[in-house]
Formats: sequence, structure tokens, C-alpha cells
Amino acid sequence: MRQQGRLISTEQFMERVWGYDSEAEINVVWAYISYLRRKLEAVGADVHITARRGQGYLLEGES
Repeated sequence: MRQQGRLISTEQFMERVWGYDSEAEINVVWAYISYLRRKLEAVGADVHITARRGQGYLLEGES
């Protein structure tokens, strides 16, 4: 959340959240991003998570 406006790759999420040596699959990141999107919407947050194909995810403020 402190990285608003900064692109973060799926691999960076894997390393930062689950650790470099984790055996978690990449689809775990996708599942948690989906979960976070639903939570942000449910609380009426003024930010949202967007995906940039082949690059990663970006936390953006509502326009």
C-alpha cells in the first residue's frame, strides 16, 4: 500500500510476501490480488489495483 503508483511484478510479490525459497505457485498471487480487489471495493476505498499484462500490478487512486 505504501507503493502507490509503483509497478510491482508478480515475482516481486512472491519474493516479498512468501519468500524467495517458497514453494507457492504464481497463481497464489493472482488469488490474493483478486481477494484484495474485492476487499478494497467492499470498504469503498478510493484506490484500486490494476494489472499490466506482462509487467505486474499497480495501486492507483480513483480519478
